[in-house]
Amino acid sequence: MNKKSGRDHTGNLMENHNVPCLRGRVLRNKLCIESAHTMRTRFPIIHIIGLPGAGKTTLGKKLSKKYHLPVFYIGAYRSKFPSSEEGEADAWVALFKDLSKRKWANCILETTGLNSRELFLKAAFPFSKIISIKLIAQRKILYERIGKKKKNERGGEWLFSDDFQDKYEFVKKMFKQFWDVPADITIDTTNMNVQDIFKKAVSELRVVKR
Repeated sequence: MNKKSGRDHTGNLMENHNVPCLRGRVLRNKLCIESAHTMRTRFPIIHIIGLPGAGKTTLGKKLSKKYHLPVFYIGAYRSKFPSSEEGEADAWVALFKDLSKRKWANCILETTGLNSRELFLKAAFPFSKIISIKLIAQRKILYERIGKKKKNERGGEWLFSDDFQDKYEFVKKMFKQFWDVPADITIDTTNMNVQDIFKKAVSELRVVKR
């Protein structure tokens, strides 16, 4: 296997999350999301971000089932390309192409929220086009949840960087930086079960714009 690049998964991490256009979005961007059983409903991109163990994949699947929306995982795109700087760039280009085919709507996106390429989504679209759900939890809880994953799900191709041996190390090094990433909705999953997280997300997504 080719040696992985030590730059691309987090080598281009956003250095400044305090972009003016991102501040206060939760106050200006309260969306009214109804059932997706009718195609008349147009959903924004629901962008779920979080560190490993936060519950992104589980929440994405449950929201997908409720609203009948496809989920896009950056990890799935990385697996299609070489573990190189060019391969990482190609993975994101492929992801953006598929989001474009969806007219940048009616889908769910799952990422860590820490890659600088994600800033494109925030900067390129008005507030009504994308809404972010940030899942947080205490560090020890994230470690416990990672430990419950299968061994081959604790690192490997997901990481795309030699800077992190596995997801434990990723959480250890990136925990504080992730805390500062802005989002429209933040849910602390530390003391919540899967169903409670889901209900909280649905409730927040239904908030009517004031």
